Amino acid sequence: MNWNKNSGYGQSLVTFARNVCPTFGNILVVMNSANSDEANYHHMQEVYTPDVDGLVRFYTDLESAYGAAESNNNDIILLDANSSHALTSMLTVSKSRVHFVGMDGGGRLKAQGAKISMGVTTDTDDIAVILNTGTRNSFRNIKIYSSNTLDEHLSCFIDNAEGTYIENCNIAAISKADADACDLWCCSDSFTYREVTFGADNVINTLAFYNIKFDGKTGGGSLHAKCGTFIDCIFDMQCASAAAATSCFMKVTDKDAIQHNILVKDCVFQNFINAAGGVILTDAFLGASTTTNGDINLVNPTIFGATGVGGGSGYGFNIAAGGVAPDANGGLATPLTDS
Repeated sequence: MNWNKNSGYGQSLVTFARNVCPTFGNILVVMNSANSDEANYHHMQEVYTPDVDGLVRFYTDLESAYGAAESNNNDIILLDANSSHALTSMLTVSKSRVHFVGMDGGGRLKAQGAKISMGVTTDTDDIAVILNTGTRNSFRNIKIYSSNTLDEHLSCFIDNAEGTYIENCNIAAISKADADACDLWCCSDSFTYREVTFGADNVINTLAFYNIKFDGKTGGGSLHAKCGTFIDCIFDMQCASAAAATSCFMKVTDKDAIQHNILVKDCVFQNFINAAGGVILTDAFLGASTTTNGDINLVNPTIFGATGVGGGSGYGFNIAAGGVAPDANGGLATPLTDS
């Protein structure tokens, strides 16, 4: 079989990458060195050889591939979908127009084959697995998760950027025993999150936890969450009794945390209730009073495992369902019954 990038099967691999993420940038491939016994490991080395300018295009760790990516060039970083790509320190994506793509076929809401992970670290600067501060970066078909118990590590992903696009990813902070932890800290401008699963329903949170935390970030950026869109996303969690009143799917930390419209369209919010300790949430959403600079507009939400929706006049949350009269408690689930 021909593994030359200019013809045959090798050329089709390059074409496929362009179809997944159509750009003019360089293609950089990341394969875990633990998978050197696999045929793909060697085939990718044959196809993704250094280019005419000497740019290396095959890497065995994500940090090196990102280091080689050129800002504003719309480079694509392809992640092998076998072993996890483990980070030992936070990856700060400060470059712009860099695209991270997991090569597992795509379309998954959970259990993506391409994984970016972080275990326990000791550096207090490791506040997340990924801190995104660039412009128009994208993440596709990747599971991004953290099991870091470091006290300062309160988020799995921090989006402090502009024009971020995330699709078919699962972003989850697990093993957190610190209050005010979250799966994603959102302080991004004009973001789009499409078919993303935030959180996990098989790990119980014992202290205040949020799938999404909206808050302005100091240090590395001053953006607030604004002008963003969630489309067909899933929000998963499991909450212990002690945290039922302080945990929620979306948390607005203060009245200045959001600006302009944030659209949340056709999303499912589900908190797992079970005999092992998972209890019903008091409220699905927690906001801040006198929030007047921004609105979170919930369109056709479906909410499981919460007694109330939260919010209230002046808290920045609005709710509507197409074709039906407005209902302040709309979206809350009820048990199915024949009676």
